[in-house]
Amino acid sequence: MFGPLPLLHRLVLVAITLLGGVIAGAWVAHMTPLPLAVSMGALAGGLLGLVASYAVIHQPQPRPVRVERRR
Repeated sequence: MFGPLPLLHRLVLVAITLLGGVIAGAWVAHMTPLPLAVSMGALAGGLLGLVASYAVIHQPQPRPVRVERRR
């Protein structure tokens, strides 16, 4: 997870991650001896790319901390 990024940088990072997943999935489907179509590999890679981009961009919400003050 990177820090808080501007919207343009987040969109570019998601696009690069998604494109990398699609290319990797198509390549794996093409290189395996199993009878998988390249489009199915690209689809699976795209879905994994979406999950990876969510993991890279997602920022957990901070939990409120209860503070007690003594007077």
